[in-house]
Amino acid sequence: MTNGNQQKADVLIVGGGVVGASIAYGLAAEGARVGVLDAEDSDFSASRGNFGMISISNKGFNNLAYFRLSYASSRLWPEFASTLREQTGIDPAFDLKGKIYLPVGDAEFAAHAEKVAEYARRVGADYRHDILNRADLQQLLGNVRLGERVAGGSFSPLDGLAEPLRLYSGLINAIRRHGGWVLRDHRVGSIEHQGGMFTAHGQWGSLSAPRLVIASGLGTPDLASQVGISVKVRPQRGQMMVTERVEQSFPYPISGLLRQNPEGTIMIGVSTEEVGYDDRTTVSVLKSLAMKAVERLPALRSVHINRCWAALRPRTEDGYPVYQESREYPGAFVITCHSGITLAALHRRLLPKWILGGRKDALLEPFGLGRLQNASAA
Repeated sequence: MTNGNQQKADVLIVGGGVVGASIAYGLAAEGARVGVLDAEDSDFSASRGNFGMISISNKGFNNLAYFRLSYASSRLWPEFASTLREQTGIDPAFDLKGKIYLPVGDAEFAAHAEKVAEYARRVGADYRHDILNRADLQQLLGNVRLGERVAGGSFSPLDGLAEPLRLYSGLINAIRRHGGWVLRDHRVGSIEHQGGMFTAHGQWGSLSAPRLVIASGLGTPDLASQVGISVKVRPQRGQMMVTERVEQSFPYPISGLLRQNPEGTIMIGVSTEEVGYDDRTTVSVLKSLAMKAVERLPALRSVHINRCWAALRPRTEDGYPVYQESREYPGAFVITCHSGITLAALHRRLLPKWILGGRKDALLEPFGLGRLQNASAA
């Protein structure tokens, strides 16, 4: 190793966001020596652009395998959060409290109810999602007044949330407590394979291991191509804002729009924009998000916004995760997904066994790159 670090690794993970850290934690807990190479804080990072939602009820409408993957992860989350808290003393503030949907207007409400019914038909008994009238919604929200145009909505107990920064801090702490190491400002520029070892190179030097995991978000395609894997990942911008602390309690997150953090601030967002590698905020989008929030919950009109930001999130061709080992260079893996928080518990539990030489779990099988090649051929 030429960068002055003498750590010996069984697995190198390129990418130190929530996805890479969840995998690293699982590998280290299995006894593997794990090294995480992370780029600069200024890099395009999806981990700074999420709500911390564990979303199940809106996953897999056109892909039941994705619902099953997400649902399986949600069932693992209680133990995942509890173990992380016990091992590190950091509470990720996990709460499987459910989620409210608030369509606006009769037409939007009717369309939402129809889609929920179709979800239930496709998924079966595991799908739980109740359509509610305005009075039922108001009872759930307590003293939080509904907007005049909210005719009804729905509630799903399948969904939960965690506090993203606490989760991430806990993961990094747990990796280190299990003997792993995390190197910041270690952007990987190239990868080579020789003599059964993968070597990651950067301006900082080089590090080697017999197994390699690429979980570097938008940087994945270039690095994956160097280990024989062709995968397309595009940036999708999401803008959001956070308010001052408020005493009023918003007891449930509102899907796709807002959640209240444990300390009382409220996060509002997230937009979905195809704008390339532009992570700037825009007044028009932030204004639209604020108006949607106030239209549903008028009490937010008088709440001050403290901060706004944007982040670029990685999206695959069809929007679903990719779990792929290189056929040309076995031992090299590519992991990319849009739902790092939702899938964190599953990544910690299922991926280590596969990466360390075991069988790929049946839940992961539908998410190899073969599905995209077959779709292109068709």
